[in-house]
Amino acid sequence: MKRIAVLFADGVEESEALTIVDILRRAEMDAKIVGVPGREILGAHQISIQADVMIKELQPEDWDMIVVPGGYDGVDHLLDSKEALRLIQNMSAKGKYTAAICAGPRVLDKAGVLDGKTFTCYPGQEKLISSGIFKASPVITDGQCITAAGPALCYAFSYTLIDALGGNSLAVKNRMVYFNAFDPDRSVKETVPETIKKPEHPAKVAVLMKEGYEEGETFSIVDLLRRLGLICHTFRFEEAPYVKGMHQMQIRADKRFPEDIEDYDAVVLPGGRPGGQNLREDPDVIDLLKRWNQTDGKILSALCAGTTVLAEAKVIEDKHMTGYTGYAEKLPGAVFEEKLTVADQNLVTSQGPATGYPFAFRLAEVLGYDTQEVRSRLMYGYAGGKNE
Repeated sequence: MKRIAVLFADGVEESEALTIVDILRRAEMDAKIVGVPGREILGAHQISIQADVMIKELQPEDWDMIVVPGGYDGVDHLLDSKEALRLIQNMSAKGKYTAAICAGPRVLDKAGVLDGKTFTCYPGQEKLISSGIFKASPVITDGQCITAAGPALCYAFSYTLIDALGGNSLAVKNRMVYFNAFDPDRSVKETVPETIKKPEHPAKVAVLMKEGYEEGETFSIVDLLRRLGLICHTFRFEEAPYVKGMHQMQIRADKRFPEDIEDYDAVVLPGGRPGGQNLREDPDVIDLLKRWNQTDGKILSALCAGTTVLAEAKVIEDKHMTGYTGYAEKLPGAVFEEKLTVADQNLVTSQGPATGYPFAFRLAEVLGYDTQEVRSRLMYGYAGGKNE
């Protein structure tokens, strides 16, 4: 089993970093969240993550690849970490893979591993890099060095890492319905609008986390909604503050259900088959969905296995919706559509793990937000992201 160290420092871009770990673990690779320097990491969008191992415990010969995610503050912390720079240098010297995304290539530069390498990074960050040969491109592989341009490229970047390590990225892409959400051959640069539409009062979104939820999918949604200016909180159901996901990541929830839940405008039911089953079996969740279905202005949203929770609550009758591939029979009474996202009446639904971006954008738009600026900054169109 290939071993990959993914460096997490305070200020890390959660949607990038967690998605990378999520996808690598789907490929049955031993990807570890490495805390720099400690065990508890607070991301750029106030998501608290528990590291699997601390950087001081790592030896370069034990790992096949090291990955540096983006996030300006997180990158600054890594630039100041002698342990991180030394580990990258030592792994590169041993012929191991070094990889980085967004602002992360700055760390590879300081570690001296970009010399003579062609690389890409987030637009503008190349001006802060003194070595290597910059090329504007979504993802670049040059020998043992792999780089990617921006947040929405985290999927393509992760699949490239899998292939470099001898895995089968196509199988993972298909399971994640990646090609439903992204067409890498249609890369376009989106423009930022002159005016940005936002509601007078921020919408509030509650994301329900039961053990077994899909980590990358769930926290891409939380990350994106917070970037867009919505108030978005995660809810746990147990006393312990950290909730374990389907891929064994421990991430801290903001609140305990049902604290202030009635104050929220929308609820999100994330995917993950174990997490979806746990939500379906909770009578308080089912009661909430039934009650909100009868309340004007409340939005019920779900993707992947989360859509089956809506079916359990019997709130989908005669409504248009979508879900994971092959889920039509699991959503009786609904008008099932094989679409990326569907918004109908009080429902917003999407398909699978790789559709977190379009799902979050569609939900925000239903709640009155203009998503074009954030799409552009995240390089969603450049990654081949689709719209519906």
